[in-house]
Amino acid sequence: MKRRTFLKVLGSAGALSLTGLSIGCDKKTAVVEEETPVPESFPDAKEFGGKKPEAVIDLATGEVKFEPSILMRNSACLGCYTSCGNRVKIDKSTGKILRVYGNPYNPNNAEPHLSMKDPLTAGYLAFSTYKNNGNLHRGTLCARGNATLESYYDPMRITVPLKRTDKRGEGKWKPISWKELIDETVEGGNLFGDIGEDYAIDGFRKVRDNQTLIDPERPDLGAVSNQLVMNGGRGDGRSISGRFSGAFGTVNNYGHGYS
Repeated sequence: MKRRTFLKVLGSAGALSLTGLSIGCDKKTAVVEEETPVPESFPDAKEFGGKKPEAVIDLATGEVKFEPSILMRNSACLGCYTSCGNRVKIDKSTGKILRVYGNPYNPNNAEPHLSMKDPLTAGYLAFSTYKNNGNLHRGTLCARGNATLESYYDPMRITVPLKRTDKRGEGKWKPISWKELIDETVEGGNLFGDIGEDYAIDGFRKVRDNQTLIDPERPDLGAVSNQLVMNGGRGDGRSISGRFSGAFGTVNNYGHGYS
């Protein structure tokens, strides 16, 4: 693509973006839109294209009229280990997440940010142009934070325990229950006898021994509990693996971020 053509395309995209920012607002009322039909119980939103908002705000008085079928939750983003804030919009009737925003109460998303003492209505006003507060406290998310919505509904997302059904590396799995996962992980045994692997695997109950040395001639290896090695992915900010490994008694907890 020639430079001139590239600049033309970029300019067109910018114009469309600016146009999109004005949809759903006028000088008197602010509304956030979604591509979901508006219930009859909330007729005011019909003025803005028949899409379901989280609330309608009177820009003259700051009054917030909530949409009763929408649930808003201020939470934390787990798109990476930074754990910034997010604001999740949920359709009560379906339980579906409609959109994620930045959290105006979190300094990672807005600076200056709202005080934790500010009422939740301030969070709604932060996303409007009421007294120009939207430009001051409006919370934003990075590209990864916005992509968490897509990840949540990814058809390839793993939502149940999976157990190997063939040789290692074959990539063949079957879903099992959480009870089966816990029982096999804790008790161990010949867990893959059904696919022809005849050997016992020690479970957590046997490995969690903080008194007996792995090798009396190598005390530097520590207790038997160090035989549990947790080699996981990047931390999600909640440090669950760190708390678990510490309680279990193993020092061998490694993540993707370690060098």
